[in-house]
Amino acid sequence: MMMTSAQFDRLRNLLIDTAVTASLIELEALADKNDQLAEWAEHVRVNCAALMGLSSDLPEATDGE
Repeated sequence: MMMTSAQFDRLRNLLIDTAVTASLIELEALADKNDQLAEWAEHVRVNCAALMGLSSDLPEATDGE
């Protein structure tokens, strides 16, 4: 079965999203045991959400940031 370019791009994007999500889950599990890692994990999560276009998942900025 041949895939069109659009189908291939969609599959590639789904695989990337799945890999990123799995990595974030693993990172958050490790972060439960380490406060500094938890802070870093939050930065990674926000950056990944921005890269994946999940702007609704981004926290709102506060005056102090």
